[in-house]
Amino acid sequence: MNIYQRINAVMQDVDYVRKDKKVDNKYTVVTHDNVVSHIRGKLVKHGIVIYPEQRKSEILVAKDLANDVKMLLYSGDYIIHFCNMDDPKDRISVKVNAHAADNGDKAPGKAVTYATKMALLKVFSLETGDDEESRGADAKTITESQLEALQPMFDALPKDRQGLFLSLYGLAELADVPQKQHAKIMAQLKKARDEK
Repeated sequence: MNIYQRINAVMQDVDYVRKDKKVDNKYTVVTHDNVVSHIRGKLVKHGIVIYPEQRKSEILVAKDLANDVKMLLYSGDYIIHFCNMDDPKDRISVKVNAHAADNGDKAPGKAVTYATKMALLKVFSLETGDDEESRGADAKTITESQLEALQPMFDALPKDRQGLFLSLYGLAELADVPQKQHAKIMAQLKKARDEK
């Protein structure tokens, strides 16, 4: 397989990585180690080798305790290569710029780690989210019995209003109603029926 086919094979095996670290009790992020733990085995299985190449680095803000600047801000430009292990010239390469702040000597390592993580997420189109269980629930459509309850009210709408109603919710057909929107759509259809 060429590198694109190998990447596609990995994409078939992995589609979601849960965000696993809280930052300042404000938001969650997915860590490099979490991404690697989800994808490493698939990279080995499908024969893809990844390596970073640093092209440029600079310190944007120097640490200066005399002026109360406790952290340095580092910037690095990288090319992350995704190589076919059977033909190393068969590869794709992704340019990534990354910044990292640190009060010691770890900023360069943080930057290359971030660049690699972002390349992995983007090349393999990995979805990230806070809660895998709610992700599954969001993807589920209504049950057969819920559809049977909605269908008569939907069918009672004039034909031109049916198309408008579906397009309003971004649906191809009524059976595509997401489980999380069932109550809202039920209420809208009841309202339309009662107003008629």
